Amino acid sequence: MILDNVNPNDLYPTEKKGPAVLGTIEYSVQGSTEFEGAFIATNERIILNVDMNGEFYYRSIAYNEVESIEYDSGKINFKFNIGPMPMKDIQKGDAEAFVKYVENNIK
Repeated sequence: MILDNVNPNDLYPTEKKGPAVLGTIEYSVQGSTEFEGAFIATNERIILNVDMNGEFYYRSIAYNEVESIEYDSGKINFKFNIGPMPMKDIQKGDAEAFVKYVENNIK
């Protein structure tokens, strides 16, 4: 399961892929609290791809749904309208570049 990429055919006609990060996302669902996942930023939204115990989960997050994002001590603290969804143990991607890109799009 490739989580940190998006099929170009799944992007909007005016959408361009930006930075992506792959790591462990902390979110409590069905008794589990940690999942391998990726945030993929585009010029129009953030795409969330998660491996939930072998099941692929996808969510599109509009920039106006983002309440806060910061990078601190190797962890992305990301909060949007459904609550916090921090990412730790970042395996792939430049977390600082991702956070700056998102910050520039939510202002």
